[in-house]
Amino acid sequence: MNLYSLAKTFPNEEMALAFWIKTRWPNGVRCLACDHDKCYLIETKGTTRKVYRKFECADCGLHFSPTANTIFHDSHLPLTKWFMAITLMTEAKKGISASQVARHLGITYKTAWHLCHRIREAMQEPKSMKLGGESVTVEIDETYVGGRRRGQGVKGGKKAKTVVVGIAERDGSIHLQRVKSSKDWHVRHVLRDKLDKKTEKVVTDGDSKYKSMFPKDRHVVGIHKHELYKKNWTSTQTVENAFSLFKRGLVGNYHQLSADHLDRYLGEFCWRYNRRGLQPWLFNMTLENMATRKPLPYKDLIF
Repeated sequence: MNLYSLAKTFPNEEMALAFWIKTRWPNGVRCLACDHDKCYLIETKGTTRKVYRKFECADCGLHFSPTANTIFHDSHLPLTKWFMAITLMTEAKKGISASQVARHLGITYKTAWHLCHRIREAMQEPKSMKLGGESVTVEIDETYVGGRRRGQGVKGGKKAKTVVVGIAERDGSIHLQRVKSSKDWHVRHVLRDKLDKKTEKVVTDGDSKYKSMFPKDRHVVGIHKHELYKKNWTSTQTVENAFSLFKRGLVGNYHQLSADHLDRYLGEFCWRYNRRGLQPWLFNMTLENMATRKPLPYKDLIF
């Protein structure tokens, strides 16, 4: 779904709303309170005399919005603008900034910022996801995200940065996650949650902490210079390429971001990367996730 096809498919708010209702309730609309299967779409006017479309339950009489209890909850933006923002974010390989979204949609920066974060919440992998498995090679590495601090030297500037652990399957999926430090126990906690115990081979750099995490028969220490003389691919290029893609988006589009929201940006990049072969269906997949995800608490969306 690109912007041209989006404009042709959803030329007005009525068609966008109909598509959203079909996406959220593929088997028919059901009441949010009593789960009754007979609900009627009605029109009401608010205090500003604007027409709103809501559902009325035939059993309990509840009035509820088609976007209630979803990421669209309590949003005054039309669905056409939401759909355009989703398209922009799913099609941008290196991400898109809230400033650019604001210019495209004709909204304020603060509105675009909240809009993008709600969409990122739908572009997150399930917590139960694990990488690796039988006959799968996995690469693990860390990187540092953040700018320099003047007057503190190299060591002080490194401490001011945020550590990100990366797990990447060769020709497969990736997972990037922020950790408190690169110490053994912090990295081990991420690997325990995200790495399949049946993984055939694990490739890391020469850091000594990895030697105690994996058995010798499944652990390979990657050295880049050996690739010049050996036919076997023994380095961590896959996960390093994922780090490079994220940092190009960080430097070129976002310029800077808060460490408190770093995991959402990492999840967005992983979600797009893991579905890189499903580009025409990313819009629909994101919209389906938005139909099932609950709205974010306001305290988690502090501007």
